Amino acid sequence: MPNLNAAQSSYSVAGKEARVLNANAHELVSILFEELLNLLDEIYIIHKRGQRREITDQQVMLLTILDSLMVSLDMEKGGDLAKNLHQLYGQVRELIAVRDRKNDLKNNRAAHRIVSEIYSAWCEIG
Repeated sequence: MPNLNAAQSSYSVAGKEARVLNANAHELVSILFEELLNLLDEIYIIHKRGQRREITDQQVMLLTILDSLMVSLDMEKGGDLAKNLHQLYGQVRELIAVRDRKNDLKNNRAAHRIVSEIYSAWCEIG
């Protein structure tokens, strides 16, 4: 079965690459939100398994995507919406970057809710 898993993984990567290459700007941001939600879910599962030390890669990717979204905001043209999004991205960043063992799962779910709400609104304007 290892060959089957490798083939499935390879097709999955190729599918993601094709989706990104064919996406317009709005779709690219949607892909970033989807990836954020997937990473938050992965981190949650790793925490639930008690393997907290294994989340570094997911956290780095998540924080990189958040930083990219923050930098891409046009603060002049975007007005209050851009400012509010910047603040929300900052809140998500804090929830994920801060190490608080007692509240890690709670913070993860709070971050997930924020990203889900932004993504939902993004899809409505799409």
